[in-house]
Amino acid sequence: MLQYDRVTQITDFGPYVTKLILPLPCEAGSGDISSDTFIVYAECRAEDSGTVRVKKDMLTGKETPMKGYPPIVDAYPCDEKGNRRPKSVYAAIELGESELNNRIFAEVLINTYVDNAYRITQAKPLPGTEDDPETPVTGLVYDTLGEELCPDLDGWRYGVGSDQTCPLRYAYFEPKAEGKYPLVVWLHGAGEGGTDLRLVNTGNRVTAISAEDIQSKLGGAAAILVPQSPTVWMDDGEEILGRSNESIYVRPLKALIDEFIASRPQIDTERIYIGGPSNGGFMTIRMLRDYPGFFAAGVAVCTPWYQENITNEALAAIRQTPVWLVHSKSDTIVPVYDSALPLYHALKAAGAEVHMTLFGKLVDLTGRYRDAQGRPREFVGHFVWIPTYNDDVVSDIDGSRVMVDGIPVTLWEWVGKQRLQKNSRLAM
Repeated sequence: MLQYDRVTQITDFGPYVTKLILPLPCEAGSGDISSDTFIVYAECRAEDSGTVRVKKDMLTGKETPMKGYPPIVDAYPCDEKGNRRPKSVYAAIELGESELNNRIFAEVLINTYVDNAYRITQAKPLPGTEDDPETPVTGLVYDTLGEELCPDLDGWRYGVGSDQTCPLRYAYFEPKAEGKYPLVVWLHGAGEGGTDLRLVNTGNRVTAISAEDIQSKLGGAAAILVPQSPTVWMDDGEEILGRSNESIYVRPLKALIDEFIASRPQIDTERIYIGGPSNGGFMTIRMLRDYPGFFAAGVAVCTPWYQENITNEALAAIRQTPVWLVHSKSDTIVPVYDSALPLYHALKAAGAEVHMTLFGKLVDLTGRYRDAQGRPREFVGHFVWIPTYNDDVVSDIDGSRVMVDGIPVTLWEWVGKQRLQKNSRLAM
């Protein structure tokens, strides 16, 4: 059988196969290839066993094998990387963000990569080959994976820390730039811990931070460090997701950050930023509490820093670092009234530089996702990392724009303007 290449895109909802690239035995033009030229069948298989994954409905218990025919969005001639061309010996099949194209099988506390296996069958004839131009090409079948492509991961690599007691693994991005540049330490949510390191920067769209838009707002170039916890950041040694706001990973995480910085003299130590969503939002606040004066800014997204842990001691430390909180009133997983909102008011009362964007409900702001009536799709209230990665976080809790030196800024523009020496006025 024939080989196809698979293109994965890191979307607002994680990694999806969004394009298949097929080498053709003939040259075909844009009039020869359309969305009905090929039929695509897909199976989401377990990577270890090759068996088809089964989805279980949480309410009814109904089990459904993850296989079927994902819709084709478009098809056209392309080059070997999938870029549209008027004529070519390659064809691209664009796929949408449907369940069968999702690279991840999501569960409660852990996400798992799947092998998205495709069988592409030719349904309409193509022009003849160079050797036999009069005979249309028919009967093509592609069922073997060739090359894996993911342009969003360009520049990303993986490593492991040298700490002997708890060597954390990590993904990292280093820009191709001269001179000093900042470091963003980004901490994953609960579903991206464990042993599959691919999850930390693809389980949600962490790669947006390495894209041109946010990089430009961080001064033109920034390194990114994305550590992985073996369990979850909120693991206090007794409970995985308790309310103690303690973590067994505080010291190992700081050791990894120090090691990463020490080996890269181009990192500007006055511009070390830290942030993350959900479980990572908790760990962001925890690191600000334990290491005041080290980070230039914090971004805590849907952070479960519970109200009973907002002590005077914690506030005295956290207030030394400018912080921007992001949450939604519609978040039922981490209710804002029990976490970020009292933290915001306590920090504000303590004189901290703190901003909070509080969405009423979470709807798509990009124009990419719409419901059946054509309206912007409403998301799960916990997913406030989506507008964070799209840099659609701009307002303070009262609805006014956040300003720096009289100029309105987005969240990532605000981050890029923070410097460590600014915080000395709040020394303990």
